[in-house]
Amino acid sequence: MLKVLLAVAMIFQQAPAASAPVVKEDPAVTALALKIYAQMRSGKVDEALLTPEMNKELAPSVLALEKPVLDQLGAPVKLVLEKSESTAAGTRWVYLATFAAAQLHVTIYVMKDGRVGGYALAL
Repeated sequence: MLKVLLAVAMIFQQAPAASAPVVKEDPAVTALALKIYAQMRSGKVDEALLTPEMNKELAPSVLALEKPVLDQLGAPVKLVLEKSESTAAGTRWVYLATFAAAQLHVTIYVMKDGRVGGYALAL
């Protein structure tokens, strides 16, 4: 079992408490979540995909510290959308990712402009 938990900080721009569920999966968002994870494993995330705040959180120096955990996890075997919600600032998508040694929740927050304003792996 995975003994180390990777917790990449999520930075959400302020969103109102009111939100609305999103009822179906968006293949583009699923692909984006997988793409960012793969780039995190490689040590560098395309800055154009992220908000300035997330660029700081996913800087190569930060990812280097998380590399042992990402290497231990490997690539996800399966990614299933659990829930999503739309807010005034964007949409939060929560997936259940199955890896060889663990299952983690992957949360990605996509801003209205299409950039990622939050990304996290957690139990």
